[in-house]
Amino acid sequence: MIKKILIANRGEIATRITRTCKSMGIFVVAVYSDADKNALHAREADQSIHLGDSLAENSYLNYKKIIKIALENKVDAIHPGYGFLSENPDFAKALKKNNIKFIGPSVSSMKSMSLKNDARSMMEKAGVPVLPGFSADGLSENQILKKCENIGFPLIIKASAGGGGKGMHVINKKNEIINKLEGAKREALSSFGNDSILIEKYLQNPRHIEVQILADNYGNIYTLADRDCSIQRRHQKVIEEAPATNINLEVREGMAFQAKQVAKSISYSGAGTIEFLLEKNNFYFMEMNTRLQVEHPVTELILGLDLVELQIRVANNEKIILDYNKDSIKGHAIEARVYAEIPEKNFQPSPGKILEFNFPDKPYLRLDTGYLANDEVSSYYDPMIAKIISYGVNRDDAIKKLSFALENTRLEGIKNNIDFLNKIIKVSAFAEKKINTDFINKFWKKLISSKESKDLLLDSAAALYIKFRSSYYISKSLSPWHNNINWRHLGNDFENISLIYDKEVFNYEVKILNSSEFLVIDEERKNKNIFKILNDDFSKKLSLLRNNKKIENIYFTVNNDNIYINQSGYSLNLNIRDKFYLDIKLEASEGSMDSPVPGKIAKVFSKNNQQVKKGDILVIIEAMKMEHSILAPYSGKIIKINVKEGQQVDEGYTVAQMKEK
Repeated sequence: MIKKILIANRGEIATRITRTCKSMGIFVVAVYSDADKNALHAREADQSIHLGDSLAENSYLNYKKIIKIALENKVDAIHPGYGFLSENPDFAKALKKNNIKFIGPSVSSMKSMSLKNDARSMMEKAGVPVLPGFSADGLSENQILKKCENIGFPLIIKASAGGGGKGMHVINKKNEIINKLEGAKREALSSFGNDSILIEKYLQNPRHIEVQILADNYGNIYTLADRDCSIQRRHQKVIEEAPATNINLEVREGMAFQAKQVAKSISYSGAGTIEFLLEKNNFYFMEMNTRLQVEHPVTELILGLDLVELQIRVANNEKIILDYNKDSIKGHAIEARVYAEIPEKNFQPSPGKILEFNFPDKPYLRLDTGYLANDEVSSYYDPMIAKIISYGVNRDDAIKKLSFALENTRLEGIKNNIDFLNKIIKVSAFAEKKINTDFINKFWKKLISSKESKDLLLDSAAALYIKFRSSYYISKSLSPWHNNINWRHLGNDFENISLIYDKEVFNYEVKILNSSEFLVIDEERKNKNIFKILNDDFSKKLSLLRNNKKIENIYFTVNNDNIYINQSGYSLNLNIRDKFYLDIKLEASEGSMDSPVPGKIAKVFSKNNQQVKKGDILVIIEAMKMEHSILAPYSGKIIKINVKEGQQVDEGYTVAQMKEK
C-alpha cells in the first residue's frame, strides 16, 4: 500500500487531498513556495518542505525540484491535484523513471489528451463531434488570420495545455486576433509552462456539461454521473452542480457513451473528466481533463464516494468494483467558488489578509478551503479562497441550503464574491433551469449589488463605528478626558465622520442620542436616519433598526483604521478618516495610471513621448493568473513609462504618466 504521498500543489486542493490521506493513514509531505511559507496546506501536512520562490515557474511548476524532494524523502507517490503539473506528461514520465507512482493516468494516455490540439484531432478521427477549429502552433500571423476568417467570428482562443479559463479569450473581430493570441500565450506559459494555442468556433449560448470518469488498471471504466458547469465568468466556472439538470435521456446517455469510448480509446486509468458543449440537443467534445476537477465534490456528494481515495487506490493497482448505476444518484449538490475578487470591476483579483473566516457548521454543507482567519491570499496564484458545497434531497433544496451557507459565511478583511454568488442562485432563471454560459452576462444587473444596498451598509457603518468606539472606551474604564468621542457635559454634539470606499469619500454627521440610538446624517444626500442598535456584542451577528425598520445578519469589525461590514454575505471594506485627519487627496496625480492590483508587468506597449489614442493598451499586468490592461484614459502623449517587463508592482503603483492632447 502507498504509505507516503507528496502533494505537488497548494491551496484548497492540497488540504482536501491531505484530508483523505490522513483518513487512510497515509503520511503527507507538502511543498510550499516563499509566498506559502505559512499556508494552511503546509501547516496541515505531516511534513512541509520549501520548494522555491513565489513565482510558479520556480516552485509549483519546477518538477525537477519536486522529484528531488520526493527522492530525498522516500515518498511512494505524488498527487498533483489540479492545475500546475497535473496534466504534464513529462512530469509523469520523470516520476516513472524514478520509481515514484504518479496518482493519475499513464504517461501515454495523458500525453494523448494533454494538448487540446492533439485531443481534438484524435476525437475528430474517431467520429466524436467537434467544433470547427485549428492549432495556431507554427503558423504565421497571416495564416492564422486567414483560417480565422474562413471559420467566421466569434472564435475562442484556448491554451492547449491548460484549463480553468486561463489563456482563454473570445475574438469578435479580425483586429483582436493577434493581441489576444499573444496574451493567451503569456497566460498559458505562466500557468502551464506551455504556450501552445488552439482556436475554435465560439458557441455563444451553450451549456457546459461534463462526465466524470473513473477507471482502474483492469479494464473497469465507470461514468460517474454528469455535472453542469455553465455558470462561468472569464470562461472559468463559478457555480457547478450534479447531476446536470434539464437534459433529455438520449442526450445524457449519448454523452456518457462517448465519454466511455474516449477513455477506452486511450486505455485510461484513474479519475478524469470529458467535457462537452451542449446546444439545442447537439453536443460537441471540448476537452478531456486527465486529473481531478475543481468541482469533484458535487459528484462525491450525490454518489457517496471519495474520488481522491479512489485515485489513490487505482495508483496502488487495486481493482475498483463499484455497484453503480443511474439509481445510485441520491439528491442534488451545488458548488460555489469563493474568490478574492471584485465582480463589479470585471472580477479584478483582490489579494490580502483574511481577518475573519467563519462558516456555518451544518451536516448538509461542505467547505473545501486552503485558508483560515489570519492567512494571506497571495497575488502570485489563483484567487480562489474556498468552495462552498450544499447537498439537498432535490435541486430546490440544494439551492436553498447553499443560499443559507453564503448568507451566513463571515469572510472579512478581503474583498470577495460571496454576495455575487448568492445573487446568481437567487435569479429566477437559475431556479427554472434556464442556464447557459452567457448567464452572468445576461443577468449582470441583477447580480451586482445596488446603490441602495451599498448606501445602507455605509450609513449603518457610520452608526456602528460610533457605538463600537463608545463601547471600547467604556470597557477600558477611561475618563472623558482620555477618549475621543463627542462627549459634552451639556449634551452630545454632532461629530463628523468620513468613510472611504473604493477611493470615494462619504461624509457623515453623527449624534449620539442615547447609548443605543444614533442620528446619522449623510452630508451629500442630506439623508437623516435614526439607527437603534439592538445588541452590542461585536463578536456576534448584530441587529439594528433604521427608522424603526429592522436590519439583521450584520457583522461589523474594526481593525486599526479599517472597517469591515457584512450583511448576509454582502460586504464592504472601508477606511476611517475622522475629524483629526488631514484632508489628503486620495486619487493619483492627474494624468497618471495606477496598477489596480499587485502583480507582474507582463507587457509594455508604449514608450516615453509616444502619442496614443484613448483606449490604447499601455501596459499589461499579470496578477493571480489573470491579465489586466492599463488603458489610455484619453488621447495624448506619454510623459513617462515607470515600469519594465517582468517588474513586480504594488497596488496603486503609477505605471505610466500622460498629458492630454
